[in-house]
Amino acid sequence: MQLQAKVRIEGILRFGTPFHVGSGRPGESLSEMGVLLDPFGRPILPGSTLKGKFRASAEKLAHVMELTACLLDRSLSAVNCIGDEFYRKEKTDEYRALTDSSKKLDWINQNTCHICQLFGSPLQAGRIFFSDGKLIEETWAGTVQTRDGVVIDRDSERARDRLKYDFDVVPTGTEFEIWIEMINPTQQGLALCGAVIHEWQEGTMIGGFTSRGLGRAKLNSIKIEQVNYLDPSKRIAILMGKGWENVGLSLLDNAMNSLIQPLATATNLINRGGNHA
Repeated sequence: MQLQAKVRIEGILRFGTPFHVGSGRPGESLSEMGVLLDPFGRPILPGSTLKGKFRASAEKLAHVMELTACLLDRSLSAVNCIGDEFYRKEKTDEYRALTDSSKKLDWINQNTCHICQLFGSPLQAGRIFFSDGKLIEETWAGTVQTRDGVVIDRDSERARDRLKYDFDVVPTGTEFEIWIEMINPTQQGLALCGAVIHEWQEGTMIGGFTSRGLGRAKLNSIKIEQVNYLDPSKRIAILMGKGWENVGLSLLDNAMNSLIQPLATATNLINRGGNHA
Protein backbone atom coordinates (compact mmCIF):
# COMPACT_ATOMS: atom_id res chain seq x y z
CA MET A 1 0.00 0.00 0.00
CA GLN A 2 1.46 3.34 -1.07
CA LEU A 3 1.88 5.86 1.73
CA GLN A 4 -0.34 8.80 0.80
CA ALA A 5 -1.12 10.63 4.02
CA LYS A 6 -0.70 10.52 7.77
CA VAL A 7 -2.74 12.03 10.59
CA ARG A 8 -1.24 12.39 14.05
CA ILE A 9 -3.28 13.03 17.20
CA GLU A 10 -1.58 14.08 20.42
CA GLY A 11 -3.18 14.71 23.78
CA ILE A 12 -2.84 14.47 27.54
CA LEU A 13 -4.84 11.78 29.31
CA ARG A 14 -5.54 12.78 32.92
CA PHE A 15 -6.86 10.27 35.44
CA GLY A 16 -9.46 11.80 37.73
CA THR A 17 -9.52 8.66 39.88
CA PRO A 18 -6.84 6.06 40.70
CA PHE A 19 -6.36 3.43 37.98
CA HIS A 20 -5.15 -0.16 37.72
CA VAL A 21 -3.43 -1.64 34.67
CA GLY A 22 -2.32 -5.01 35.98
CA SER A 23 1.14 -6.51 35.66
CA GLY A 24 0.00 -10.08 36.34
CA ARG A 25 2.45 -10.22 39.26
CA PRO A 26 2.47 -9.24 42.94
CA GLY A 27 2.87 -5.52 43.50
CA GLU A 28 5.80 -3.49 44.77
CA SER A 29 3.84 -2.95 47.97
CA LEU A 30 3.52 -6.75 48.39
CA SER A 31 -0.10 -6.62 47.25
CA GLU A 32 -1.44 -9.63 45.38
CA MET A 33 -2.07 -7.69 42.16
CA GLY A 34 0.51 -5.16 41.02
CA VAL A 35 0.34 -2.47 38.38
CA LEU A 36 2.63 -2.19 35.37
CA LEU A 37 5.80 -0.27 36.26
CA ASP A 38 8.96 0.49 34.29
CA PRO A 39 12.43 -0.50 35.60
CA PHE A 40 12.55 2.77 37.58
CA GLY A 41 9.25 2.05 39.35
CA ARG A 42 7.17 4.54 37.34
CA PRO A 43 3.67 3.60 36.11
CA ILE A 44 3.18 2.50 32.51
CA LEU A 45 0.14 3.05 30.29
CA PRO A 46 0.59 0.54 27.43
CA GLY A 47 -0.39 1.36 23.86
CA SER A 48 -2.19 -2.01 23.75
CA THR A 49 -4.45 -0.87 26.60
CA LEU A 50 -5.21 2.40 24.79
CA LYS A 51 -5.87 0.61 21.51
CA GLY A 52 -8.20 -1.91 23.12
CA LYS A 53 -10.23 0.80 24.83
CA PHE A 54 -10.26 2.99 21.71
CA ARG A 55 -11.56 0.08 19.63
CA ALA A 56 -14.26 -0.74 22.18
CA SER A 57 -15.37 2.91 22.14
CA ALA A 58 -15.41 2.96 18.32
CA GLU A 59 -17.50 -0.23 18.20
CA LYS A 60 -20.02 1.32 20.56
CA LEU A 61 -20.32 4.55 18.54
CA ALA A 62 -20.21 3.13 14.99
CA HIS A 63 -23.98 2.71 14.67
CA VAL A 64 -24.52 6.45 15.25
CA MET A 65 -22.99 7.06 11.80
CA GLU A 66 -24.45 3.85 10.36
CA LEU A 67 -21.02 2.25 10.17
CA THR A 68 -20.53 -1.48 10.66
CA ALA A 69 -18.87 -3.21 13.61
CA CYS A 70 -18.54 -7.00 13.56
CA LEU A 71 -17.37 -7.27 17.21
CA LEU A 72 -15.20 -10.16 15.89
CA ASP A 73 -18.30 -12.35 16.28
CA ARG A 74 -20.97 -12.59 13.59
CA SER A 75 -23.39 -14.30 15.99
CA LEU A 76 -23.38 -11.17 18.18
CA SER A 77 -23.30 -8.46 15.53
CA ALA A 78 -25.07 -10.04 12.53
CA VAL A 79 -22.32 -8.41 10.43
CA ASN A 80 -20.45 -10.48 7.84
CA CYS A 81 -16.77 -9.65 8.25
CA ILE A 82 -13.51 -11.54 7.93
CA GLY A 83 -12.78 -10.45 11.49
CA ASP A 84 -15.09 -13.31 12.46
CA GLU A 85 -13.13 -16.56 12.33
CA PHE A 86 -15.97 -18.70 10.98
CA TYR A 87 -16.99 -16.25 8.24
CA ARG A 88 -13.34 -15.97 7.19
CA LYS A 89 -13.06 -19.76 6.87
CA GLU A 90 -16.24 -19.87 4.79
CA LYS A 91 -14.77 -17.32 2.37
CA THR A 92 -11.18 -18.60 2.17
CA ASP A 93 -11.57 -20.39 -1.15
CA GLU A 94 -13.33 -17.39 -2.69
CA TYR A 95 -10.47 -15.10 -1.68
CA ARG A 96 -7.71 -17.49 -2.82
CA ALA A 97 -9.34 -17.84 -6.24
CA LEU A 98 -8.62 -14.17 -6.94
CA THR A 99 -5.31 -13.60 -8.73
CA ASP A 100 -5.36 -9.86 -9.31
CA SER A 101 -4.11 -7.82 -6.32
CA SER A 102 -6.57 -4.97 -6.91
CA LYS A 103 -9.47 -7.43 -6.93
CA LYS A 104 -8.17 -8.94 -3.70
CA LEU A 105 -8.13 -5.49 -2.08
CA ASP A 106 -11.67 -4.80 -3.31
CA TRP A 107 -12.79 -8.17 -1.95
CA ILE A 108 -11.23 -7.47 1.45
CA ASN A 109 -12.94 -4.06 1.67
CA GLN A 110 -16.31 -5.55 0.71
CA ASN A 111 -15.97 -8.29 3.33
CA THR A 112 -14.57 -6.21 6.19
CA CYS A 113 -16.54 -4.07 8.63
CA HIS A 114 -15.55 -0.43 9.12
CA ILE A 115 -14.00 -1.17 12.52
CA CYS A 116 -11.72 -3.89 11.13
CA GLN A 117 -10.81 -1.67 8.17
CA LEU A 118 -9.47 0.83 10.70
CA PHE A 119 -7.94 -1.47 13.32
CA GLY A 120 -6.86 -4.32 11.03
CA SER A 121 -7.93 -7.87 10.26
CA PRO A 122 -6.16 -11.20 9.59
CA LEU A 123 -5.99 -10.25 5.89
CA GLN A 124 -5.05 -6.58 6.12
CA ALA A 125 -2.94 -4.42 8.42
CA GLY A 126 -4.66 -1.70 10.41
CA ARG A 127 -4.51 2.02 9.62
CA ILE A 128 -4.25 3.23 13.23
CA PHE A 129 -1.35 2.95 15.69
CA PHE A 130 -0.98 3.83 19.37
CA SER A 131 2.06 4.79 21.41
CA ASP A 132 2.59 3.87 25.04
CA GLY A 133 1.56 6.75 27.24
CA LYS A 134 4.47 8.94 28.35
CA LEU A 135 4.24 9.71 32.05
CA ILE A 136 4.22 13.41 32.96
CA GLU A 137 6.33 12.88 36.04
CA GLU A 138 5.37 16.03 37.94
CA THR A 139 1.74 14.80 38.00
CA TRP A 140 2.60 11.48 39.65
CA ALA A 141 2.73 11.21 43.45
CA GLY A 142 5.86 9.05 43.22
CA THR A 143 4.27 5.94 44.70
CA VAL A 144 1.42 3.48 44.22
CA GLN A 145 -1.45 2.89 46.63
CA THR A 146 -2.96 -0.37 47.86
CA ARG A 147 -6.69 -1.08 47.85
CA ASP A 148 -8.62 -3.95 49.45
CA GLY A 149 -11.09 -6.06 47.54
CA VAL A 150 -13.45 -8.91 48.30
CA VAL A 151 -15.03 -11.62 46.16
CA ILE A 152 -18.81 -11.21 45.91
CA ASP A 153 -21.06 -14.28 45.72
CA ARG A 154 -23.40 -13.49 42.84
CA ASP A 155 -26.20 -15.63 44.28
CA SER A 156 -26.24 -14.18 47.79
CA GLU A 157 -24.79 -10.79 46.70
CA ARG A 158 -22.59 -10.89 49.79
CA ALA A 159 -18.84 -11.04 50.36
CA ARG A 160 -17.56 -14.62 50.46
CA ASP A 161 -15.73 -15.68 53.62
CA ARG A 162 -11.91 -15.65 53.55
CA LEU A 163 -11.77 -14.43 49.94
CA LYS A 164 -10.29 -11.01 50.54
CA TYR A 165 -7.48 -9.67 48.34
CA ASP A 166 -5.57 -6.47 47.73
CA PHE A 167 -4.33 -4.67 44.62
CA ASP A 168 -2.22 -1.67 43.68
CA VAL A 169 -3.48 1.49 41.98
CA VAL A 170 -1.78 4.56 40.51
CA PRO A 171 -2.99 7.70 42.36
CA THR A 172 -5.50 10.28 41.16
CA GLY A 173 -4.19 13.12 38.99
CA THR A 174 -1.56 11.14 37.10
CA GLU A 175 -1.23 12.30 33.47
CA PHE A 176 0.20 10.72 30.33
CA GLU A 177 1.00 12.14 26.91
CA ILE A 178 -0.42 9.88 24.19
CA TRP A 179 0.05 9.72 20.40
CA ILE A 180 -2.21 8.16 17.80
CA GLU A 181 -1.23 7.91 14.12
CA MET A 182 -3.44 7.04 11.18
CA ILE A 183 -2.02 6.01 7.80
CA ASN A 184 -4.01 6.72 4.62
CA PRO A 185 -7.15 7.42 6.67
CA THR A 186 -10.59 7.04 5.08
CA GLN A 187 -13.52 9.36 5.82
CA GLN A 188 -15.14 6.55 7.81
CA GLY A 189 -11.94 6.01 9.80
CA LEU A 190 -11.59 9.72 10.56
CA ALA A 191 -15.25 9.88 11.59
CA LEU A 192 -14.88 6.94 13.96
CA CYS A 193 -11.73 8.46 15.41
CA GLY A 194 -13.47 11.80 15.86
CA ALA A 195 -16.40 10.23 17.68
CA VAL A 196 -14.08 8.47 20.14
CA ILE A 197 -11.93 11.57 20.70
CA HIS A 198 -15.03 13.61 21.57
CA GLU A 199 -16.20 10.88 23.95
CA TRP A 200 -12.79 10.75 25.65
CA GLN A 201 -12.89 14.53 26.07
CA GLU A 202 -16.04 14.04 28.14
CA GLY A 203 -14.55 11.09 30.02
CA THR A 204 -13.86 7.39 29.67
CA MET A 205 -12.86 4.43 31.86
CA ILE A 206 -9.48 2.70 31.35
CA GLY A 207 -7.92 -0.30 33.06
CA GLY A 208 -9.31 -2.74 35.62
CA PHE A 209 -11.92 -2.41 38.37
CA THR A 210 -13.77 0.32 36.46
CA SER A 211 -17.10 -0.88 37.87
CA ARG A 212 -15.74 0.26 41.26
CA GLY A 213 -15.04 3.76 39.97
CA LEU A 214 -11.38 3.30 39.07
CA GLY A 215 -9.79 4.44 35.81
CA ARG A 216 -11.86 7.55 35.10
CA ALA A 217 -9.88 9.66 32.61
CA LYS A 218 -10.31 12.64 30.28
CA LEU A 219 -8.37 13.57 27.16
CA ASN A 220 -7.19 17.19 27.11
CA SER A 221 -4.82 19.49 25.16
CA ILE A 222 -5.60 17.77 21.86
CA LYS A 223 -3.41 18.58 18.85
CA ILE A 224 -4.10 17.16 15.38
CA GLU A 225 -1.67 17.35 12.45
CA GLN A 226 -1.59 15.84 8.98
CA VAL A 227 0.92 15.45 6.17
CA ASN A 228 0.28 14.78 2.48
CA TYR A 229 2.92 12.48 1.01
CA LEU A 230 1.52 12.92 -2.51
CA ASP A 231 2.84 16.50 -2.47
CA PRO A 232 6.56 16.34 -3.41
CA SER A 233 7.39 19.46 -1.38
CA LYS A 234 5.78 17.90 1.71
CA ARG A 235 7.77 14.68 1.24
CA ILE A 236 11.00 16.65 1.27
CA ALA A 237 9.90 18.70 4.27
CA ILE A 238 8.96 15.62 6.30
CA LEU A 239 12.45 14.19 5.76
CA MET A 240 13.76 17.39 7.34
CA GLY A 241 11.48 17.06 10.35
CA LYS A 242 8.89 19.50 8.98
CA GLY A 243 5.85 19.25 6.74
CA TRP A 244 3.19 18.58 9.37
CA GLU A 245 0.16 20.88 9.11
CA ASN A 246 -1.83 21.69 12.25
CA VAL A 247 -5.48 21.08 11.33
CA GLY A 248 -7.22 20.85 14.71
CA LEU A 249 -10.39 18.92 15.45
CA SER A 250 -12.03 20.26 12.28
CA LEU A 251 -10.46 17.41 10.28
CA LEU A 252 -12.30 14.82 12.39
CA ASP A 253 -15.44 16.92 12.78
CA ASN A 254 -15.79 17.39 9.02
CA ALA A 255 -15.49 13.64 8.48
CA MET A 256 -18.16 13.01 11.12
CA ASN A 257 -20.48 15.63 9.62
CA SER A 258 -20.08 14.16 6.14
CA LEU A 259 -21.67 10.97 7.47
CA ILE A 260 -24.12 12.38 10.01
CA GLN A 261 -25.62 15.22 7.94
CA PRO A 262 -27.12 12.96 5.23
CA LEU A 263 -28.62 10.79 7.99
CA ALA A 264 -30.08 13.84 9.73
CA THR A 265 -31.51 15.14 6.44
CA ALA A 266 -33.08 11.77 5.64
CA THR A 267 -34.59 11.58 9.14
CA ASN A 268 -36.10 15.08 8.80
CA LEU A 269 -37.61 14.18 5.43
CA ILE A 270 -39.16 11.03 6.90
CA ASN A 271 -40.53 12.96 9.89
CA ARG A 272 -42.00 15.65 7.64
CA GLY A 273 -43.60 13.02 5.47
CA GLY A 274 -45.10 11.36 8.53
CA ASN A 275 -46.40 14.66 9.91
CA HIS A 276 -47.89 15.58 6.55
CA ALA A 277 -49.67 12.28 6.38
